[in-house]
Amino acid sequence: MKKGFIYIVKKGETLESLAKDFGVSVDTLRRFHNNWCEDIRDQIGYDIREGKKLTVEKEKLSPEEVRQKKQEEYQEEKKQREEQKQKEEEAKRTEQDNKYFVVDGAKCLCDKGAIPATLKVTSHTKTVFNSKDTDKWAATVEDLKFKEGASCFGSCKVKNNNPCSFAPIGKWIKPYEKVKVMEKSVLLETSYLMCSVGGKITIKHHGQSVKIGNSNLQRADAELMNQILPGLDLQEFQAESDENQYYS
Repeated sequence: MKKGFIYIVKKGETLESLAKDFGVSVDTLRRFHNNWCEDIRDQIGYDIREGKKLTVEKEKLSPEEVRQKKQEEYQEEKKQREEQKQKEEEAKRTEQDNKYFVVDGAKCLCDKGAIPATLKVTSHTKTVFNSKDTDKWAATVEDLKFKEGASCFGSCKVKNNNPCSFAPIGKWIKPYEKVKVMEKSVLLETSYLMCSVGGKITIKHHGQSVKIGNSNLQRADAELMNQILPGLDLQEFQAESDENQYYS
């Protein structure tokens, strides 16, 4: 039993243009013709010529159907773009969760260098993170200098272990966009910087000082901490800390 309709290919038409007109994929158009054409010698590849009798499943879409299909395709592409954007934002949030801000004095590593270098904050003298005794300025995307100078990472693998000649490409990548100092995004432990010589600079230590307050001490699991640090009697410290609160 014969199936489908016969369509005569016009000048300038291609399988791609016809597939769009019939509302199917090129492969669907080819497979249907090759399955249902009367003579195996009439089967087609990916090229067709003017006057070719093409066996199709249905007639061409009407202008209204074409508009409707285009609208559906647009909405589907829009949905996919939005979903991809959400996935990228979620991945970025996950990567930045529970990460420390980077400050002056942070230790950095170059994957082509031999030794760590000390970040020097020069982009501002306005904002300090987690520092009561010393000025640890918050590092931003524009802080591109190290306290050790141009040869900050020691020898360089790219230069056959000759001295490093650090030369940054642009600014730090993957900063924390939600916090800015003088309109400059601050750095997180996950931020990195590229060197024109070929190295990638990452944060080894954020530079902040960890300070344990009374509230942190009282919430600590004494039994667990004693297992991790057998020489420490945390319960005694907790008792002393609790008692000292009444005499401070």
